[in-house]
Amino acid sequence: MKKIMTVLLLSLVSMAAMAADEAEKKAAAQDVLDASNAKAIFTEARKQIEGMTDQALTANIPADDQAMLKRYQKRVQTILEDGLNWEAMENNMLGLYQRTFTLKELEDMADFYQSESGKAIMKKMPQVMAESVQMSQRQMQQVMPMVQQMFSDLEAELAQAETQKE
Repeated sequence: MKKIMTVLLLSLVSMAAMAADEAEKKAAAQDVLDASNAKAIFTEARKQIEGMTDQALTANIPADDQAMLKRYQKRVQTILEDGLNWEAMENNMLGLYQRTFTLKELEDMADFYQSESGKAIMKKMPQVMAESVQMSQRQMQQVMPMVQQMFSDLEAELAQAETQKE
């Protein structure tokens, strides 16, 4: 009986220690998110997405139909609020960081982001990300006509192959 009680007691102590380690790791992951300005970066990325969708709507909706434009802008806003909210992303990021990094790595990252260099990098990162997105958009605008032409060529070739089979 004493052996069973000892094993049970050791199991409980081990489970409590694991729970404490997980809580400590979650707190360290939160420190990384806070120190790395993750919320501001997420917010900036979302603004970029809003800007891209607004540009697409403006390009596709006739200029004289402002009511339609406003209606679709509101729909986009609702979709983004529901699908791209910080609270859900934060929970996902915390889980990812906890699974990916050790407690020591999380503590080291938080220390770096709280350092002068880390703060400078994180302060500038939203602008870097915004400009990166703009660069990517410009590159995509250059590439998309070629990709569209390729698919047009493919469609024509497939249609021709289909008629030759008949």
